[in-house]
Amino acid sequence: MVPIEFDDTLEEWFVDIVRLHDDEECPDCTPERDCATARTGVRLGHMTFARIRDFTRDPAWEAADAHSGDLEKILAMCTDPEYAMTPGLHWSEAFEKTIEMPAGDLLIMDRVRLEPEWRGFGLGALAAAEAIRRLSDGCCAVACEPAPTDRDFADGDDAAFDHARGKIAAVWESVGFRPFKNGIYLLDPTLRTMGDARTRWQQHFGR
Repeated sequence: MVPIEFDDTLEEWFVDIVRLHDDEECPDCTPERDCATARTGVRLGHMTFARIRDFTRDPAWEAADAHSGDLEKILAMCTDPEYAMTPGLHWSEAFEKTIEMPAGDLLIMDRVRLEPEWRGFGLGALAAAEAIRRLSDGCCAVACEPAPTDRDFADGDDAAFDHARGKIAAVWESVGFRPFKNGIYLLDPTLRTMGDARTRWQQHFGR
């Protein structure tokens, strides 16, 4: 949750990934009675985003740090540490060279989780592309750190963790993210890369 003192600086978005119900294909639906998921659909997973605002009275770094270490790390990679306790966002030189128009808010894709039975089909990529399109208006960049969210790795099993992280990074690259710094990836919403990637994933699912 966002600490109340920073609610003007950092806002959090929770996005459910839902498969809409199809009465004609559902074996449990009858003309007289709908099944249990007819109205709610089937929940496939969820995503969490954080939007950090540029023009604010609070230091953006302080707001991110109060929320979680993950957000703090991502923001620290994108901003100039000299202005960490200055209100607003102050981009690093590397960030300004990477992003076409480095002026605006920062959207962070914090968590994406699909239920195990729905993984491996590209649903996370399509869901991320659709969510980013709707949430990134006014943002100069979208950032993430590709890494597994499930705690299913044995202590010290670095090879398995790195393999999983590489697979996740490849998925986010298919959405338009590119490697930036220290494991952080950036997506520039002003470029056609994101729109083209979204179109490809829509076509993949026959939309």
